[in-house]
Amino acid sequence: MPYIVTTMWYPTHVNDDIVKRYLKITRNYPAKDELYIQLCAPLMVTKEGIKIMTVREPKKGKFEEAMTYTTKFLNEFLDIEGYSYQIEVWHTFQEALAIGNIEVPD
Repeated sequence: MPYIVTTMWYPTHVNDDIVKRYLKITRNYPAKDELYIQLCAPLMVTKEGIKIMTVREPKKGKFEEAMTYTTKFLNEFLDIEGYSYQIEVWHTFQEALAIGNIEVPD
Protein backbone atom coordinates (compact mmCIF):
# COMPACT_ATOMS: atom_id res chain seq x y z
CA MET A 1 0.00 0.00 0.00
CA PRO A 2 1.48 3.41 -0.92
CA TYR A 3 2.09 6.11 1.66
CA ILE A 4 0.41 9.52 1.66
CA VAL A 5 3.10 12.08 2.46
CA THR A 6 1.96 15.64 3.12
CA THR A 7 4.06 18.74 3.61
CA MET A 8 2.73 22.09 4.79
CA TRP A 9 4.71 25.33 4.93
CA TYR A 10 3.91 28.67 6.49
CA PRO A 11 5.76 31.71 7.85
CA THR A 12 6.45 31.79 11.58
CA HIS A 13 4.41 34.96 12.10
CA VAL A 14 1.17 33.07 11.28
CA ASN A 15 1.89 30.15 13.61
CA ASP A 16 -0.74 31.29 16.13
CA ASP A 17 -3.34 31.43 13.33
CA ILE A 18 -2.41 27.91 12.19
CA VAL A 19 -2.58 26.48 15.72
CA LYS A 20 -5.93 28.17 16.45
CA ARG A 21 -7.36 26.88 13.16
CA TYR A 22 -6.01 23.40 13.83
CA LEU A 23 -7.64 23.28 17.26
CA LYS A 24 -10.92 24.56 15.80
CA ILE A 25 -11.16 22.19 12.84
CA THR A 26 -9.97 19.00 14.54
CA ARG A 27 -13.47 18.78 16.02
CA ASN A 28 -14.77 18.51 12.43
CA TYR A 29 -11.95 16.18 11.39
CA PRO A 30 -11.55 13.60 14.14
CA ALA A 31 -8.70 11.12 13.71
CA LYS A 32 -9.74 8.61 11.10
CA ASP A 33 -8.31 5.38 12.45
CA GLU A 34 -10.41 3.41 9.99
CA LEU A 35 -8.78 5.21 7.02
CA TYR A 36 -5.06 5.21 7.79
CA ILE A 37 -2.28 4.83 10.31
CA GLN A 38 -0.29 8.01 10.86
CA LEU A 39 3.33 6.88 11.03
CA CYS A 40 4.92 10.21 11.90
CA ALA A 41 4.45 13.99 11.84
CA PRO A 42 7.86 15.70 12.12
CA LEU A 43 8.18 19.49 12.24
CA MET A 44 11.08 21.84 11.62
CA VAL A 45 11.60 25.59 11.92
CA THR A 46 13.86 27.39 9.45
CA LYS A 47 14.63 30.98 8.46
CA GLU A 48 11.82 30.70 5.92
CA GLY A 49 9.20 29.44 8.36
CA ILE A 50 7.69 26.23 9.64
CA LYS A 51 7.51 22.96 7.73
CA ILE A 52 5.38 20.04 8.90
CA MET A 53 5.26 16.62 7.24
CA THR A 54 2.96 13.69 7.84
CA VAL A 55 3.38 10.14 6.64
CA ARG A 56 0.19 8.11 6.55
CA GLU A 57 -0.32 4.50 5.57
CA PRO A 58 -3.85 4.02 4.19
CA LYS A 59 -5.64 0.91 5.31
CA LYS A 60 -6.49 -1.69 2.67
CA GLY A 61 -9.19 -0.42 0.32
CA LYS A 62 -9.20 3.07 1.90
CA PHE A 63 -6.64 4.92 -0.24
CA GLU A 64 -9.09 7.17 -2.14
CA GLU A 65 -11.08 8.00 1.00
CA ALA A 66 -7.87 8.78 2.90
CA MET A 67 -6.69 11.09 0.08
CA THR A 68 -10.01 12.95 0.05
CA TYR A 69 -9.98 13.33 3.84
CA THR A 70 -6.38 14.59 3.80
CA THR A 71 -7.02 17.11 1.01
CA LYS A 72 -10.12 18.53 2.69
CA PHE A 73 -8.24 18.88 5.99
CA LEU A 74 -5.28 20.69 4.43
CA ASN A 75 -7.58 22.99 2.42
CA GLU A 76 -8.99 24.35 5.68
CA PHE A 77 -5.85 26.49 6.08
CA LEU A 78 -5.67 27.97 2.56
CA ASP A 79 -6.89 31.43 3.55
CA ILE A 80 -4.00 31.93 5.99
CA GLU A 81 -1.30 34.18 4.55
CA GLY A 82 1.76 32.31 3.30
CA TYR A 83 0.35 28.81 3.87
CA SER A 84 0.89 26.16 1.22
CA TYR A 85 0.94 22.39 1.06
CA GLN A 86 1.62 19.44 -1.17
CA ILE A 87 0.48 15.85 -1.14
CA GLU A 88 2.70 13.10 -2.54
CA VAL A 89 2.09 9.40 -2.99
CA TRP A 90 5.17 7.33 -2.20
CA HIS A 91 5.30 3.68 -3.19
CA THR A 92 7.20 0.91 -1.47
CA PHE A 93 10.08 -0.64 -3.39
CA GLN A 94 7.98 -3.73 -4.15
CA GLU A 95 5.11 -1.58 -5.48
CA ALA A 96 7.50 0.40 -7.66
CA LEU A 97 8.86 -2.81 -9.16
CA ALA A 98 5.33 -4.06 -9.84
CA ILE A 99 4.39 -0.74 -11.50
CA GLY A 100 7.37 -1.19 -13.82
CA ASN A 101 6.30 -4.77 -14.57
CA ILE A 102 9.43 -6.06 -12.89
CA GLU A 103 9.05 -9.38 -11.15
CA VAL A 104 9.51 -9.05 -7.40
CA PRO A 105 12.28 -11.39 -6.23
CA ASP A 106 11.55 -13.78 -3.37
